[in-house]
Amino acid sequence: MSKARRNSPTNVKQTTAAHGRETETAGSKWRLHAISLLLLWTAALIAYSNSFENGLIFDSNSAIVQDSRVWSATPENLNALATEDYWYAEKTNGLYRPLTKISYLFNYAILGSGPRPASYHWVNFALHAVNILLVYLLGLLLLRDFRLALALAAVWGLHPVLTESVANVVGRADLLAAFGVLAGLLCHVKATAASGWRRGAWLAALAISAAIGIFSKESAAVLPVAMLIYDVAHKHAAPWRARLAGYCAVALPFLGYFYLRSRMIAALYQTEAGRFAFVQNPLVGADFVTARLTAVKVIGKYVGLWLWPARLSCDYSYNQVPLFDWRLSNGETWLALVALAGCAAAMVGAIVWYRSKPALFFFVAFFFAAIAPTSNLGLLIGTIMAERFLYLPSIALAGVFVLAVFRASDHRAARSHLAEWAPWAVIGVVCALFAVRTCVRNFDWRDEASLWASAVEAAPRSYMTHLGVAVSAMAGETSTPETIDREINRSLAIVTPLPDDESIPLPFATAGSWYRTRGDMAAGGPAGLWYQQALTELLRARRIDLALHDELRSRNLLHGKTLPYDSPSPGLYLDLGRVYLRLSQPMQAVDALEYGRLLSPEPGFSEELANAYRAAGDDRQAAVALHEGILLTPGYRRFAPELVDLYRKIDAGGCALATAGNRTALNLQCPLVADTSCKAARNVAAIYDKSGRRADADRLSRAAMRDWSCPAAMFP
Repeated sequence: MSKARRNSPTNVKQTTAAHGRETETAGSKWRLHAISLLLLWTAALIAYSNSFENGLIFDSNSAIVQDSRVWSATPENLNALATEDYWYAEKTNGLYRPLTKISYLFNYAILGSGPRPASYHWVNFALHAVNILLVYLLGLLLLRDFRLALALAAVWGLHPVLTESVANVVGRADLLAAFGVLAGLLCHVKATAASGWRRGAWLAALAISAAIGIFSKESAAVLPVAMLIYDVAHKHAAPWRARLAGYCAVALPFLGYFYLRSRMIAALYQTEAGRFAFVQNPLVGADFVTARLTAVKVIGKYVGLWLWPARLSCDYSYNQVPLFDWRLSNGETWLALVALAGCAAAMVGAIVWYRSKPALFFFVAFFFAAIAPTSNLGLLIGTIMAERFLYLPSIALAGVFVLAVFRASDHRAARSHLAEWAPWAVIGVVCALFAVRTCVRNFDWRDEASLWASAVEAAPRSYMTHLGVAVSAMAGETSTPETIDREINRSLAIVTPLPDDESIPLPFATAGSWYRTRGDMAAGGPAGLWYQQALTELLRARRIDLALHDELRSRNLLHGKTLPYDSPSPGLYLDLGRVYLRLSQPMQAVDALEYGRLLSPEPGFSEELANAYRAAGDDRQAAVALHEGILLTPGYRRFAPELVDLYRKIDAGGCALATAGNRTALNLQCPLVADTSCKAARNVAAIYDKSGRRADADRLSRAAMRDWSCPAAMFP
């Protein structure tokens, strides 16, 4: 065709019209996607609209309110979050999630939210909304139809099993990890198809997504597996050499994460890593076959929860999920066998569908890949079952469900015009039911009382749900003692038969504390019975706690570390000391309280120690205990007036007290007070030393020798 012909008015008009139609088509598609997303986000916002006033409950309180590292955006706090364990303020279990903790700092310090929960929930919802967008884009990629993508994102985004990740603030780790996996997978696909600078940009976005995911939660390690599943399902879309750059981009942040995590673990004492409590995950006490068959049964329970989310719980501790056994009369055995058969059938189906149904193959394979890190099939983790573990795998379940609904309608469409609308009717009803259930479930996360009330109804065989009801009732104002008694007894009935090496101190320490309170509320003979019952439970808690400490100490010594005094339940020693005092056994109280003070500087220990020494007739040692309390907790103001009253008795008419006007204070120049202060400084320095705080011990020793002229021989 000549140049003149190509540039003729007719051809120019035709070319312009074609370009206009393409532009109009592209614009229509964008408007269609925008409307779809607007509908999805609106529906999700309605479903979660009642969650924004929920409190910082469950693990959120300890992860945010009790962790001073997120209170201010200082270089020291940022360094601590980047180098220390996730639960460092409460316990140490090897979890390294610095980006999740930094996101809490963003809420607490940058946004100025402090302990007020609303902004934390809004950030969680915003992340969930972004993930809904990513699931929609994934649906477009896999299903090639915006209607199917819309159905996939709606079914997934509104499902009530996701509430533990969205409505519970610490579920943010799952939200961020899922973002990393979904965004990373989409970036990998785009990078494979791109070239030049666009390819480099998509690879950089992939690396950033991988970093966000893995530094938020370790379950994001499934990203390269998800990429591989997609590449296998679409192996003809591009040569493998074009895909390798994506795996290299993921490797960089992953290697950085594992390097930093290994450094963090090497610097920490082992307090939980390597030994998970049997009552939290009974699989740690089972043989290999029993543990894995039980883990398969849990996968079956997950699928059942997804299909029928009527009863949801924040806890599935011992003995809610019994271990597998071969008694065919046991319903749990049949559930495990059915789950095993179902998993096998799904895997075989995925292989069969590998060529003909790549989307179905992807969803089935992705489910098993996403559930693997928390399934206990490979490595045992600290929990046997948790609904938050379904946040990412449930995308696959939603995908299979949507495909099944539309596939069933395809067979009927040829026979009935109305059948074309049938799948949308099904999807619409299901989404409406899910949204209502999600909204109702959000109320359970309003406070501790409502959360544990729903949990004990859904998981009545768990010791922890009954204990949670009891503890929340203790903190409430309307619960009756009989309610607390009932739930404490039900919790103890579950864990008491267990041997000590399969138990933890918490349920027995909680029961002992409550029985002591019951004794304080009673009078006469009944009080003594309550105190004896409290003593029984607290002694078992101490036995378990000391055995756990000895085991952890031995393990740390193998790694060349000396474990300082540590306990997950230091308060049990305070309660034990108080019970001994009420039973007129002051010296046993002293032993319990002195050990407890090695674990925690709580002023109650020093105060009760003084009471114990007074009960034993040793007022001077009681004064030493109060001086120790002043050194351990300088801001606690009750010690000074108690010391004044005590010195009035010990040194009546002596030099211990100095009066100026209406104010009476200690005379630190008096030899009696100086000697008592020196003994207290020596004892507190020893506490610091035994607790691994050698620098604090040296600092206090120097101050005592300088300010109170204490002999150097007192401080070895």
